[in-house]
Amino acid sequence: MTTIMNKPNILIVGAGAVGLAVGYHLNLSGADITFLVREGRKTTFNSPQQLYCYDDAKLKNFADFSVIEKVAEMADKQFQFVIITLDGNSSRTAEGTAMLRKLSDAVRTSKATVIMCGFGLGLREHYLQVMQISEDRLLRGILGMLCHQTNADLPILAPTDPAQVAKASVCYKHPANKVGFQIETNNKAAAKQFIEIYNRCEVSLCGQISPALVNIFSCASFPIYSACDIAGWPDFSTVVANKELWRLACRAQSEIMTLPRHGLMGKLMALFLGMRMTAKIHLKLEREMLPLGYQAFNRFHHGGKVRAQDLDAMRHCLADGQRHGRPMKALQELMKRLPEHKATSHATAG
Repeated sequence: MTTIMNKPNILIVGAGAVGLAVGYHLNLSGADITFLVREGRKTTFNSPQQLYCYDDAKLKNFADFSVIEKVAEMADKQFQFVIITLDGNSSRTAEGTAMLRKLSDAVRTSKATVIMCGFGLGLREHYLQVMQISEDRLLRGILGMLCHQTNADLPILAPTDPAQVAKASVCYKHPANKVGFQIETNNKAAAKQFIEIYNRCEVSLCGQISPALVNIFSCASFPIYSACDIAGWPDFSTVVANKELWRLACRAQSEIMTLPRHGLMGKLMALFLGMRMTAKIHLKLEREMLPLGYQAFNRFHHGGKVRAQDLDAMRHCLADGQRHGRPMKALQELMKRLPEHKATSHATAG
């Protein structure tokens, strides 16, 4: 076995909650982790980092990593994977696009496979266009665990110890199946390599997901979080109990799943994920994620941190449907009801 497989070098762009949680588990797997952070942040990104794990109520020490501030510093290492933690909206901003363009010069002259963690219609195409890499060198990754910075001001539920949380910079919680990450299989060889590396940590699992399903799920779940936003982020059973709102959200979800671009798979998923099954999935997650409050996390994350990404994704889906003669009535109505947001029929896809 080659040296790179014995000690894989992995670059993670962004050292926020996602970057630290994924980096910690990859480091447990024996990978050499390097974080690329914004200029000026390196001196404040101290080692070690403490992560609080809701799974076993223990602090985890993460010290074995490097930090760089400039893409030019990548030249000293040959990276097997480059994980970009920018969300969909941040990836399309001038700053995000400039970062992707800088990364492209380093990635194109290497053998690295890029894993993007953002969501949104057309986002993969945006990455390919800006980075100028072949399709088989870009995979999409989906975080399975929930993770957040400790300054997120989430309620601390028993038996979580506030003193332990206060010592950490990031907290994370796995679902019952322990799948902490999923990787797209459009390049099966690269996906297999990443899964093998990640699964060596033995406390978190990496699953695989088909490109068709990633296309669907990268946009279709946002109407559900929008319904929670409209309802004021109560517990999930309260959202589901609002039959009119829940029906509207699930119809909007179905409209996105059945867009022509999603083909037969989208139609099948829309049939499977009706009101009852969608509710069952989220209610199950709400139970599994305790003592992390599922809806408190969703309010922080989807209601704040990545809200712009979610709104962009729905606007792009609305425009895509209307271009194909779909009225997208449920999605339009749902977006009109969102606090501080007005939907229009003139949204344009990226």
